[in-house]
Amino acid sequence: MVQVQEEIVIFVHLVSNTQILHMMITKTKAKAKLDKALSDYVRKSNADENGIVNCFTCTARKSWKQVDNGHFITRGKMSTRWLYKPEEGLVNTMPQCKRCNGFLGGQQFVFAKRLDHIYGKGTADKILLMSNQTVKFSIAELQEMTAHYNELFRNLRN
Repeated sequence: MVQVQEEIVIFVHLVSNTQILHMMITKTKAKAKLDKALSDYVRKSNADENGIVNCFTCTARKSWKQVDNGHFITRGKMSTRWLYKPEEGLVNTMPQCKRCNGFLGGQQFVFAKRLDHIYGKGTADKILLMSNQTVKFSIAELQEMTAHYNELFRNLRN
């Protein structure tokens, strides 16, 4: 009888772990889809009529398809990872050339100075404070934001 109970406990434990793993994979995929949707929108929405963007930090000009969606505050901070509200002056992501975003580590100091110059003094500090808040998004919220940015992207000029 004890053997059967132990096997049931092990089975329940395995089922629970499988469900948690499935949920994590689903949330991971939802985050990846949102990252792509926001990246496409941010890069293309900042492009001119020829599809050319300026790197936010060094101003190099490249096709929107050849640049990254650079972050002022690291993507690890969920509260600001997808923060892109230029109309409110709250922007954590902008197009960056691969050199600035990758090789030069994102150019956070230059990024902050540009944010303050464009959106007003204290903008970078405000985003920094926001980044230290704990935020957890549900899969449904991630999917809703993905749909929003995909729709905005579809409505951009070609």
